[in-house]
Amino acid sequence: MKSGEMRLATVFKIPQHEDGLDPFISKHLAEYMLDDVFSQEFLAVVVFIVPRKSCVSKEEIKVLEENGMKEYIFVSSTDYSPGPHVIVDQELREVWKLVEDSYASCMVTLKPQTGPSSALEPFRVTSQDGQDLSFAIPSRIKSYGHASPLGGLRVLIKDNIDLKGIKTSVGNRAFYNTFPPKEESADCVQKLVNSGVVVVGKTKLNSFGNWEEPMEYTDYQAPWNPRADGYQSPGGSSSGSAAAIVAYDCLDIALGTDTWGSITRPAHWCGCFGFRPSIGAISTKGIEPYVQSWDIPGFLARDLGHCREFAAEWLAFDEFEKAPEQFSSIIWPTDYWKIIDAKQASEAKSFAQRAAAKLNVNLVDISFEKCWSASPPTKVATTLQQFINPATEVLAFDVYQNSEKFRLRHEDLFGRAPYTTLQNERIWSAGKAITQKQRDEGFKRINTYREWFQQAVRANENTNAIVIMPIESAEPRYRDEFPEFRRPPQGGINALALGPVTKSPVLAIPIAEVPYHSRVSGQEERLPFAVALMGTPGSDLQLIDTAIEILSHLNLPTVVQTGRHMYKKPEQ
Repeated sequence: MKSGEMRLATVFKIPQHEDGLDPFISKHLAEYMLDDVFSQEFLAVVVFIVPRKSCVSKEEIKVLEENGMKEYIFVSSTDYSPGPHVIVDQELREVWKLVEDSYASCMVTLKPQTGPSSALEPFRVTSQDGQDLSFAIPSRIKSYGHASPLGGLRVLIKDNIDLKGIKTSVGNRAFYNTFPPKEESADCVQKLVNSGVVVVGKTKLNSFGNWEEPMEYTDYQAPWNPRADGYQSPGGSSSGSAAAIVAYDCLDIALGTDTWGSITRPAHWCGCFGFRPSIGAISTKGIEPYVQSWDIPGFLARDLGHCREFAAEWLAFDEFEKAPEQFSSIIWPTDYWKIIDAKQASEAKSFAQRAAAKLNVNLVDISFEKCWSASPPTKVATTLQQFINPATEVLAFDVYQNSEKFRLRHEDLFGRAPYTTLQNERIWSAGKAITQKQRDEGFKRINTYREWFQQAVRANENTNAIVIMPIESAEPRYRDEFPEFRRPPQGGINALALGPVTKSPVLAIPIAEVPYHSRVSGQEERLPFAVALMGTPGSDLQLIDTAIEILSHLNLPTVVQTGRHMYKKPEQ
């Protein structure tokens, strides 16, 4: 073999106790063939890690030869993982599959980590044309039999969550240039790494987690949404996480963060499942703060069953009361749905009616505004909107104050204020004008609303209700158009804010595709349409289980596809 010449190889790790291994080889060979990195060409050279040579029979050798093996080697070292490798200069090395990030979902892609405590490193290999980053995708084979069900999952991390050895950008170039690589990973990430998860990249986001549309991205280009005509908004702020999940089959889960709608909105626009956990179910340490009392890490995925497995391992519910075995009713909040396209609201209402029938519970129409008027929590004669709308405006105070360290450090390093987008400057300007007293009064009102909601809305048969809420209407939102719509679509405690205010889990689930005529493709395309299900605090797993039950009963997919269409792809 010439110096530098490469040969493809496969490692089989033979257990100490195995005797008569024909079934072992056949079983594991069949499993290897299902791996998306492995191919039969890797069987050219087979490396057996064995306790003794005699434990590999002639029959086993024959099975492998029939599948392309031309040479085999016995080694006793346990340093090698099972699965596909390459031999270079007599050294056995793991292989990674290269997948181009053609939808520009990531800020940085990463080399697979060497251990749970090791720092990660950027993967500096681009696509063949040099235009895109490339993912380094390791084989799942080495994770077979891992103690954790999460072992081998390929996960992306939103770039406002710290990752050891990697800089954090929060979608802003000045922030990226101001701070060094992180010395520790966020708690929510380290928990995954300890469970055998492979982190393959950090995803783009709206700068600082604000609501920005693609034309407002300034420092870094907005991710491309694969759905429909390919030129629709991906939503935000977890835009890159959602876009990546619906673009690449090789990826399993993408972490995002949610303050009010930053996971559920991208799930709606990109057509996938998005989950915001109960506040307190997962640590926020190591996440760049926006509004700390509302911030929470969550995740996006294509497979709702995988969401259930992931949540069960990732979240903790020790601080919560036991979740109900069954939800008591379904609430239809009429004030929220009145701003949604009438036809889409009607389809969602039909979904809610069929879901209630399946669960054998009542579907209850409630106007929070009328409920407030009938039973207000204070003696002050104000409408709900008069009471709560000014309160939510004080969130800008926290956003501004949480950025103070960044502004001061940037000024110290570079002698000038940092650049941020116009949308961010508007929010900072509003936050700067709010006093601490006004902020505290606003949050006092928000707490009053939460207590009122628990007593007046989550009462009697609605004590353990699911609330089915809108996210946005599904209508064309082209990436080259400046946003002229209201953000958020309603004031006060709107549908995007109710989960954070009540500290409840929220699950976005796609229920339909909405046709429209695309000015890009010149033909009919289909936009995803999702609704949000809100449970009670601590009912996270029950909420996902119930969503699976409802979708399965209604013959709606619990797994969505990658690419233009959420559901079954058209015949080629």
